[in-house]
Amino acid sequence: MTNNDKNKSSSKAQIAIVLVTFLFFAWGLTMNLVNALNTPMSNYMEISPTKASLLQMAYFGAYFFLAIPASIVAKKRGYKVGMMMGLALFVIGSLLTIPATSNMNYGLFLLAMFITASGAATLETNCNPYITKLGDPSKEAFRLNLAQSFNGVGNIVGPFILGAVIGKTLNPGDPGFEAARSGFLDGTKVIYIGIAVALAIVLAIFFFVKLPTPQGDEEVASSESNSAAVKRIFKIPHFTLGVIAAFVFIGLQVGGMALFSSYSIKHWEGMTAGTATSYLGIVSLLFTIGRFVTTPIMNKYKPNSILGVYMAITAVLMVVVGLGLGKLSVIALMIAYLFISIGFPTIYSLALFGLKGNDAKTGASILTMSIVGAAIIPVILSAIGDRFNIQLALGITAIGFIYCAWYGFVGSKKGIKA
Repeated sequence: MTNNDKNKSSSKAQIAIVLVTFLFFAWGLTMNLVNALNTPMSNYMEISPTKASLLQMAYFGAYFFLAIPASIVAKKRGYKVGMMMGLALFVIGSLLTIPATSNMNYGLFLLAMFITASGAATLETNCNPYITKLGDPSKEAFRLNLAQSFNGVGNIVGPFILGAVIGKTLNPGDPGFEAARSGFLDGTKVIYIGIAVALAIVLAIFFFVKLPTPQGDEEVASSESNSAAVKRIFKIPHFTLGVIAAFVFIGLQVGGMALFSSYSIKHWEGMTAGTATSYLGIVSLLFTIGRFVTTPIMNKYKPNSILGVYMAITAVLMVVVGLGLGKLSVIALMIAYLFISIGFPTIYSLALFGLKGNDAKTGASILTMSIVGAAIIPVILSAIGDRFNIQLALGITAIGFIYCAWYGFVGSKKGIKA
């Protein structure tokens, strides 16, 4: 290969990385937007917090159903087609929010979130392995964490936009409630229309741009069934324990975000829903800072040790949250996300360690399916909050974070030969 060919190849790879990294930003924005919608949706749709948490079930449930189909598309048609499929679903789901908000139809809004998340799940199933493989193999974990950092940037933007739309929250029966509800629904509609337009433009760009194929990405012909591959990799201790850790972690991460506004309003005197939503943007900022600051550190210290320390600190902070100490506990919940930040991509890479070829792709799709934890655990936490109190619901999350800390220190090494 000549120097000119190498420069062209490098240029194509850089363009591909920029485009794909933008996709990380896009699904990060909508993911946290859904979390921020919980409290205002409950208020203006006049539904219970548990029913409002069905937003998480609709959104993250899509990951369970779409991960394997998305990986099949990637294997048969390539990553580019898989990403375009994800973008198309994203646009359709976003546009479906127009009739849902116009008719105040919560069921239709849940469907819109499911289709939007189907696009996000398809993108994540394709983008994670693509960005990991596109470059120096020794920097795979670094690239994935860096790309996921821009996912965190998207997490920041969503709540801040919604906070501006919500403004001062009025309760049913208050003067001006109907006008406030109309403003909230119209604002939500405009946000998703903007998302649809932006991603439609990106879809058009993907249609004309040729993405480079990661080196060594050719499929190896095999008569082995998917079920046989699944059975084999689940016999690997650090992978199986990692899937459990990913399921628990993502559920706790999303559950905390979903309950943040309600918890803050209750424990921080004078806090309004609009202010709480803006504060959720600060939580996302801390989350993103945690990723950007910690990613370079992973070149010096072992990722599993960093995961263990961060999750142990998070567990302590969640105990403080569970004690319900007013502003102090709200601040503790916010700071926790500085350490929660690197959890999922680090667990993801630790679980896939040593898996290659088709085993790695099968493992990646299973790990993506584990994101269904974000559909199940927030509903459980919301039900506990309804039945008992919200501080108990958040306090018991410390147990899950202790497991994730154990996985970092011990579980991620099980079954790995020295």
